[in-house]
Amino acid sequence: MYRMARIKWQDIIDRARDIVDGYDGGVTVRQVMYRLVSAGLVPNTAPTYRRLSSRLAQARRDGLFPDLIDTIREVHVPPAWQDADAFMADMPEWFRLDRTRGQEWALYVAAEKDTLRQLLTGWLAEYGIPVLVVRGFGSQSYADVVRDRVRSDPRPAALVYIGDFDASGSDIERDWVERTGCWGRVERVLLTDGQVREYQLPPAEGKRADPRWPGFARRHGFDLDRPVQWEVEALEPAELKRLVLEAVDPYIDREILAQVVAEEEQQRARIVGILGQ
Repeated sequence: MYRMARIKWQDIIDRARDIVDGYDGGVTVRQVMYRLVSAGLVPNTAPTYRRLSSRLAQARRDGLFPDLIDTIREVHVPPAWQDADAFMADMPEWFRLDRTRGQEWALYVAAEKDTLRQLLTGWLAEYGIPVLVVRGFGSQSYADVVRDRVRSDPRPAALVYIGDFDASGSDIERDWVERTGCWGRVERVLLTDGQVREYQLPPAEGKRADPRWPGFARRHGFDLDRPVQWEVEALEPAELKRLVLEAVDPYIDREILAQVVAEEEQQRARIVGILGQ
């Protein structure tokens, strides 16, 4: 049992700094919290999260902690340039072809939570793979947008899914797949029962009020009276990245990708020539 008075916050902040430094695409406070909980350093409670957020904010104000990602509180600024010359200088770098062109499958990677969006888009950008953020039991409008986009592509569609291992997480995946109804293949890459055991990830306290818990507990042999859950962010970032890239690799024909990238470079050079740069 944790007691707030026993938590050495300076040690926690130092460990949190190491966690942030381990990510190459940024990290949120929530992700830091998951990793600390997974390491058994803090309890998975709302008061602890608020205390951690406050401590890290003060450390950032003091210049003692790196920046964190806030996926909600962003400043949405319309694109602007100093002048027309600056605008034209940037144009060639924006140009990209569809790097999935010519691939056998139309591949999508879906994340249950928005906290993973920036990591996934960064890791998958070179392949042009679209990233979906389900956000729990997502809106039907979003499901319709995805379904229409997938069905407009003549290729069979594959979905690689990343979510938490908990009672609601498995049902969120089922719900999303059913409501979109457009996938020729679905693979849950993370997080699975086997991975929880393989990596010996410590459980966090689950939601007692979750009506899906009893069924989930029976399927996996858990104690009905002790709800538990595992967050995908509990994995080390390097391992998380490895598993994601390993899952998408079979869908990527590297020779075809190289041809598209080469054509992209040729067309970018044409743009530079037209602009006289």
